[in-house]
This record gives sequence, C-alpha cells and structure tokens, in this order.
Amino acid sequence: MEPELAVALPAAGAACATALRPRPRLALASGGALGIAGLVAVILSRADLTSDQLGMTLTLSPASRAILIAASAALAVLVALPPPRAERSTLLRWGLGGLAGMTAMAAAPTLGLAVMILLLLVVLQASGAGRRDYANRFRAPALAVGLLALGIALAAMQGPSLLTRIVAVCVVAGLAAALGVLPYIHEFDPDESTATSPIPWLAFVGPVLAVVVVGKAGEMVEGAEDAFGALLIGLGLINIVVATLAAWRTSSDAEAWRYSFIADWGLALCGFGLVVPDGVGAALLVLYSILLGRLPLYLWSRQSLREKAQTDRPINFIVAAALAGSAPFAGFPARILLLRAATAMYWPLALVLAMSFLLWLPGSLRLGRTIGAPKGRQLIGVAIALAVSVAFGLFPRPLLGLAGL
Repeated sequence: MEPELAVALPAAGAACATALRPRPRLALASGGALGIAGLVAVILSRADLTSDQLGMTLTLSPASRAILIAASAALAVLVALPPPRAERSTLLRWGLGGLAGMTAMAAAPTLGLAVMILLLLVVLQASGAGRRDYANRFRAPALAVGLLALGIALAAMQGPSLLTRIVAVCVVAGLAAALGVLPYIHEFDPDESTATSPIPWLAFVGPVLAVVVVGKAGEMVEGAEDAFGALLIGLGLINIVVATLAAWRTSSDAEAWRYSFIADWGLALCGFGLVVPDGVGAALLVLYSILLGRLPLYLWSRQSLREKAQTDRPINFIVAAALAGSAPFAGFPARILLLRAATAMYWPLALVLAMSFLLWLPGSLRLGRTIGAPKGRQLIGVAIALAVSVAFGLFPRPLLGLAGL
C-alpha cells in the first residue's frame, strides 16, 4: 500500500473528528474508522515499496514503520480506555493529527522536508488552548527546528572536517531540543492538558522523530560518525543520571513523571549512539516501552496526581518494577542489549551504564505509588500496559524483526 494513504487517512480522521466536535459519538466513529484504515496502510507498507505520485519518492523505513505501529496501538488503547476527565473524541483528534504528521516525517525523502513537517506540528500544537502562552509552547520546539535547519544548511556546504563535526552538534542539539531533554527541557505545567504540554514531544511524536533524524543524518555527518555517536552517548548519560535523580528528589509527582520520560530517553540516545545492531535494538525497545508502557501509565495516573493519592498495594510495586526496567518487563532486554553493545564497543561504558541502572529504582517506587488504587477502566488499562510490557520483555525478537534488526 502506498505511503500517501498512511498520511492522508489519519489526517482525514483528525479533520472529521474536529468538524464533528458537537457530535462526539459521530466524531469518534468516523475518526476511529479512518484511523484504523491509516494503521492498516502503515502495516501493509513495505520498506521496498516507494511512491512518487507527488513528484518525490516516499517510503517508510522498517524502524519508523514499527514505531508508527506502536504509536497507533498506544492511541487505540488510550481512546478505548480514556483517563478520567478525558474525552475520547479529543484524544482521537489530537492523536490522529500527530500520527499524520509523524507518518509524513517518516516517509519524507530528506531530513529537510521532515524538518518542515516538524515545524507544522510545532505550530499546530502551540496553537491549541493551554495554560501556557503561545510563546512558551512554541519557543523550545522552534529552537529545535532552527538547529536542525542550521545543520542541514552547513551539511550542504563544502568545508573542512570541523564543519562536519559542527553539523553533528547541530543535529544532536536539535533532536534534544525537539524532545525536551537536557539541556533543553521544555517548560512544564502539571495541570495543563496533555495534548498541549511537553509530554507529546517526549512520549508520542518524539520516538518517530528520533528514528527519522538519526536515520537520515548518516550522510550529513559522513566522516564524523564517531563524534556523532559520542555526542549521543554523552547526552544520553547526562540525561540518565540527572533525570533519575530528579525523578527521585523533585517535590512534584507530576515533575517526577516528566523526568522519568527524560531518563528513558537517555537510554535510547545511548543506544542510537552505539550504532551497532544491539545498541539500536535497545533504543527501539526503550521507545516501544515509552509508547505502550510509560505514556499510558502516566495518563492513567493523572487523576491520582491531582488528588495526591498514593498507595502501597501490590499493583503499585508491579508498576514500579515495570518502570524500573526489571525482568520480565520490556525495559530488561533493552538494558541487556545496551550493555552488550557497550561491552563490544568500550567496556568501561558498560560498567557506567550498569551502575546507572540502579538509579531508576527510587524514582520508580515513587511513581508506582502515584498510580493510586486503580479500578474500573483504569485497572483494565494498567493491566493491559503491564501485560504488553511482559510480552515485550519475554519476546523482544519479533519487535526487533519488525524494525528490520
């Protein structure tokens, strides 16, 4: 199936859900049907299937296709089992709009076109009604677009090897600014709607964006691959250490959740920086766990966060174990693959990573308590997220195979 349909169908679904807002059930039905059709289009697309009907060659890489499927599955679960006080049609409208933009970025033939699509997503997200003003929501993602555009412009110039290293710095800095990780953490209001908060950049749009940027930056940093990888690894280690400690020590539980996303991104950046298949596989498993584990659990915890309810029931400790990446959950094979890749590249790095894994425990225990005592739809959702994480932890190979590894 051609990539254009994978972009057009969710975009049409978002448009229908927006136009039919006064009739939520009809908006949900029409948007959901088009969203499912878009997911089918992504699933049926292949890496060797290209389309040039728009005057350019569009194709979905196996890795971006796999992450898009995971993002679609996460949206489906959240719409079917919405968090308290969240409207299904609103979740669907924002989610389908994001999926359309993410698919367009993934199918774009060049990083320059992907950055232009990213700018459109930045403008649309910043224009939504939120507690922060437009400038605050626009500033950091716009900086990301500017840094990536600067890297692309410099890569097109002829110059010494130092110029290529500057390109690598621009690309890594732009990716960090887009995601909202250190040193470009976005301003965060715990009471803001999730759709207009920084969380979508960290947990929904971010995984696809990272796969696209890292995948398409190879030619731009040719000759400086080691510097590019070292920058990703260094940035990843900084985010792991700072964010895990912040998730433990910060005074706000909502801030602790935000820092937990950043810590997971530290693992993913290290994996991408290691380049070898085990490292990339570890990064993709972390992104799977963010989309289908940490993001849904965070959204289902928001009611308890508002009520400041904390419990110490068995379900809370199971959630904490999943968030900490312990066996048999999805974070465990990701960490094993990351250690194996680091050992093959430079064994002291593996030692540093192994020690850093212990830092997840205090913050994860804290976050597990913030789930409260789930019941009803929330309990079903938490159980599904944990079951999916266990399945990923026990059988990671099919997921890696889906991503072409």
